[in-house]
Amino acid sequence: MQFSGPNVELEFLILGMVSQEVNSGYAIRKAMTKMKGSRWSSESGSVYRVLRRLESEGYVEITGKVGVPNRERTEYKITPTGVKAMQEWVRLPPEPAEWGYLVDPIRTRCYFLKQLPAREQQSILRLWIQESRSFIAILEAESENFAEGDVFQTAAFENLIFLANARHLWLKKMLVVSKDLERATVAVAAAD
Repeated sequence: MQFSGPNVELEFLILGMVSQEVNSGYAIRKAMTKMKGSRWSSESGSVYRVLRRLESEGYVEITGKVGVPNRERTEYKITPTGVKAMQEWVRLPPEPAEWGYLVDPIRTRCYFLKQLPAREQQSILRLWIQESRSFIAILEAESENFAEGDVFQTAAFENLIFLANARHLWLKKMLVVSKDLERATVAVAAAD
């Protein structure tokens, strides 16, 4: 497996889940849906395609099927080859371009806020700030679940909290910027 880019990250996310006994496509999709801060689609087609590819490359193997006929789930386990590949991937530093995968739909929307009137911009920013505050509260409550868990999973979750707090501060700054722009526009209009 070539170790570069977001598609490979998805493959290793799924391989890692199998290594932690999240061992069926259904269970993986369910876990991905619950992941906070994830950019991954948990569409069944993508998960099952990756599992088949990992199987064909010898990284996972089928351990059996569970459930009732016509609704069976295929269960997998990681192979020694999969463990080795996973360890190699973790050891490699991310490619320079991977550092830029900071996906944030709020930032994307912000690029286009100027298309709205100033008062509406501020109203939307206030709403985003309120939602951001709620999201941070949820993350902080959920962080209690990691108190006795894996130290590295806890650290990864803390990173999400740090990023959420940074975005919250940035949103507050954007509200100040919007107010300043509105005052400047009013002052120019009054001077004319």
